[in-house]
Amino acid sequence: MDDVRAEARLAAAADAIALGNPLDPRAADYLKEQTRLARLQIDNMVEQNAFELSHLRWRRFNDQMRGALQIMVVMLGLVVVIGVGAAMWNASKADGIVVDSFSVPPGFAQAGTPGDVIADDMTAKIAAVRDFAIANSLAQSNNVSEDRSRDVKVEIPETGVSLAEAWRYLKLWLGHERHLTGNVRTLPGGGVALTASLDGVQSFTFTGKAGDLDALEQKAAEQVFATVDPVNIVLYFAGKGRMDEAVAAAAYHVTIARGTRELAGAYSLEGNMIRAATGEARRSLAIMHYAIALDPKAAPQHMEAISSALLLGYDEEVLAQARTIATLHPEDNIASWRTSSGFAYVQDVGAMWRAAFTGDFAALSVFPCLHLCSRADAAVLHAEALARLHDVRGARAGMTDAAAAGQTDPAGVARVAYFIDMASSDWRAAAADAQRYADVFAPYSERLKSLLIQTRAMPLLARALAAQGDFNGAQKAIAGTPADCFDCVLARGDVAALRHDWRDAGAWYARGVRLAPSLPSGYTNWGTMLLRDGNFDGAIAQFDLAHQKGPSFADPLELWGEALIVKNRSDLAAKKFAEAARYAPNWGRLHLKWGEALLWSGDKPDAARQFAIASSLFLAPAEAAQLARIRHG
Repeated sequence: MDDVRAEARLAAAADAIALGNPLDPRAADYLKEQTRLARLQIDNMVEQNAFELSHLRWRRFNDQMRGALQIMVVMLGLVVVIGVGAAMWNASKADGIVVDSFSVPPGFAQAGTPGDVIADDMTAKIAAVRDFAIANSLAQSNNVSEDRSRDVKVEIPETGVSLAEAWRYLKLWLGHERHLTGNVRTLPGGGVALTASLDGVQSFTFTGKAGDLDALEQKAAEQVFATVDPVNIVLYFAGKGRMDEAVAAAAYHVTIARGTRELAGAYSLEGNMIRAATGEARRSLAIMHYAIALDPKAAPQHMEAISSALLLGYDEEVLAQARTIATLHPEDNIASWRTSSGFAYVQDVGAMWRAAFTGDFAALSVFPCLHLCSRADAAVLHAEALARLHDVRGARAGMTDAAAAGQTDPAGVARVAYFIDMASSDWRAAAADAQRYADVFAPYSERLKSLLIQTRAMPLLARALAAQGDFNGAQKAIAGTPADCFDCVLARGDVAALRHDWRDAGAWYARGVRLAPSLPSGYTNWGTMLLRDGNFDGAIAQFDLAHQKGPSFADPLELWGEALIVKNRSDLAAKKFAEAARYAPNWGRLHLKWGEALLWSGDKPDAARQFAIASSLFLAPAEAAQLARIRHG
């Protein structure tokens, strides 16, 4: 009823306002009350809205915090899972030898040699054996450490197990570590026995006097290392000069090798030791051929075949193996030869012998030799290459650099001196160099020394003696060399050519190219003999063959040019000299003959330029005299 009246009063008031009539006082009061009530309601709604907004913001914040907490829990769980996974993965990779504390008699402990001290000694000695072996090998051996896990006292809550012990158990469960335990016992009569045991299965006992404990520890360390690393123990013995033990260890490795690849590597190592210990290069090479047949894709047997073939003078085989090495891949080798340094060493060996035996001395003169030799050895290698490029001054400067770089190999120094003196036509000095080269091999075993002298030094000595006219001395030097040694056969031909026995020389050269048909040197020497004999077409044919076998070999190109000059084809000769100069730019005789060819062709300005270059380079006395005659003629 009141609502009806209120609505009636509002309607009447509205009509009065619309008609411009004065309001009933009761209606006016009512409007005021309603206005005030509306304002109160509006204020209440504003406050309520603010409260609601604040509440909603707080709820949103709570939701965000709850979400963040959930994310943190998930992330923490993920970290824990990753951490546990990483710990398990690392534990699974644990390898090597862990030396536990040894048990010793009370008297030893009281005298200051408790079990921990023995463990320390064994750890140090095994590590020393490993380090020495690695220094003489491309293969990496496993670590050795003393078990110190109980020294760490971080506790895992509510378990009573230390963190180190948990890690130890994890490695025992998942890893591949081998634990070395042992004991020391006193023997009647004042003796002592040291027993070492790997994983409680393989045990070794060594006995001696009480004062020999250090020596007994060393024997035990070597035996333990031989058990866990049968490859590097061979190289350890070899590095120590204990060659009989090295050969025996290598032979034992063959008996325990597993799989074709490991067996091939074991044979390769055995052949290496046999060659080094006894000088039986032929037997060693036969073993390498067998290893290659077992596994032709792995590098070690090809590397060892090169070493054996070099000793025998089988240069064709050296080049063939070096070319095979270029086709090998890291993944086809055992793990220790897949490393960057290991496989780079392999490729260095192959590249070096490919360059040397195809006459690419320009490449050898800048060969990086990073994984193959020291700075001093690299300088010697470069100097020999320069000498064989007839760059006498450059080779002499290289030997100065070699001496400054560090200790050099006496054999390499004597060999470079020979080629420098040969390039200088100082044959008396070259003969002395060759003899000094032979003397370097005196400390080697009798068989190895004999082989090195016969296949490496005597061909050089025979050439130098024959060049002086001492044919009896040359014949004596070359007489005992093997008939299947390529350079020995070539030297026999050179001696015959120098005494102008063209027929005998030709027969030896023919035999030489049959022994090494892929090498350019046999054809080059044969062509040189034919050139001296006046058979210019025959000489050119041999130089052409030599160039095909060794495209970067300057000698056959220069000699080809000389043959063309005497055939009155100086125009063609100049082109050969220009090609040869790409590989031997500092060869004085080459520029002298190039100038001569240009002079005969009527190109006096270019001839003068070549004569000027020749005069700035080393010339043998006869060559210097020829240049002087040309310039003053």
